[in-house]
Amino acid sequence: MTDQRNAHFSLVYTPLLIQLKCHETALLPEYLGSTLHGIMGWALLSHKEVYRYLFENRSFGGAKQDIINPYIIEPPRYHGIYRVGDELCFQFVLLGDAVQYCTTVVKILSKIRWFRVGAERKLFELSEIRHGQTLQLIWKNGETEWKHAVSQLVPGTFQNKSTYCSIHFLTPLRIRRNGNLLLDIDFPTIMRNITRRMSELTERYGGYVDLEEIDTLQCLMEMVQEVSSGLYLNKIDRYSTRRNVKMDLSGLMGAMTFKGELSAFTSWLNAASILHIGRNTTFGCGKIDVVFGAMEKS
Repeated sequence: MTDQRNAHFSLVYTPLLIQLKCHETALLPEYLGSTLHGIMGWALLSHKEVYRYLFENRSFGGAKQDIINPYIIEPPRYHGIYRVGDELCFQFVLLGDAVQYCTTVVKILSKIRWFRVGAERKLFELSEIRHGQTLQLIWKNGETEWKHAVSQLVPGTFQNKSTYCSIHFLTPLRIRRNGNLLLDIDFPTIMRNITRRMSELTERYGGYVDLEEIDTLQCLMEMVQEVSSGLYLNKIDRYSTRRNVKMDLSGLMGAMTFKGELSAFTSWLNAASILHIGRNTTFGCGKIDVVFGAMEKS
């Protein structure tokens, strides 16, 4: 049983599904989060207001290092060699008040049209932009359908009588404690990260979150038991052109399963499948997929 109504949090988002067409054979990195982040940053640099809001928002918060960003880049799965005619698809997700820049982002990308991708700067062409959830066409061949560029609420689907869940970490999960990357996580760690992320996003970019509900979850999460864990460390380095250094994007991938009274957590976990968790979500890290069920009583 599911319930689409949710009173514990509210946050809008707009996912843009961007498709590029390869015009020169290109060998691209295994993980494209950093590469696509660089492309979007370069493209939006021409619009100072948008660029500052999305990519330099730390300057609005006293230059603190942990100011949360109002967007997520979701790279495609590993493809390796892109040949002429191949498509490179990724999502650019605007969060909260950042959705106001959706049409501007589309206009900027469609005006540029041609992009140099990867260390060898191979040529790719923008072929279309769709809404990431509805898949309705927003832009193609100079034609736009602005009615399809709509924002929507982050899903907070409540699923009743859930006593089992499997969480799949699809991209590297990076959670730090005392400056160190965690290599062993539990259910409370996951949930605290989700509720903190939602709280920080809504505080800075609009929406709301029920703080009393979060306090209630703090008491309940310790009762959830781990059934199995198949996590492994996926080591990834990215090169920062701006800083001219290699940076570590390594994180945990794999799956974990849990049992217990999980209904109270379902809406938050469903929201996290859109918002990601952990650090470096702007590069696509921390993407999860969650499956719920009910365990038979013995």
